[in-house]
Amino acid sequence: FCEVGRMSFIDLAGTERGAATLFCHDKERQLEGAEINKSLLALKECIRGLDAGKSHVPFRGSKLTEVLRDSFVGDCHTVMI
Repeated sequence: FCEVGRMSFIDLAGTERGAATLFCHDKERQLEGAEINKSLLALKECIRGLDAGKSHVPFRGSKLTEVLRDSFVGDCHTVMI
């Protein structure tokens, strides 16, 4: 029997508050904040789908959820801090 483990470190540093992102004068930072918010929303939708036992979970909603897909399906244990 072979046991395989995976550990993912994903840094979502930035602001989750849209208002703080909107008033930022740096265009690159605004786009980064928008992408972080999009990824967090997609992650929330995946977690909701899994919790509700839906047959389709939208993992293709963002790069983040595509990367984390293996951490949510099958016989796995996932911790998010």
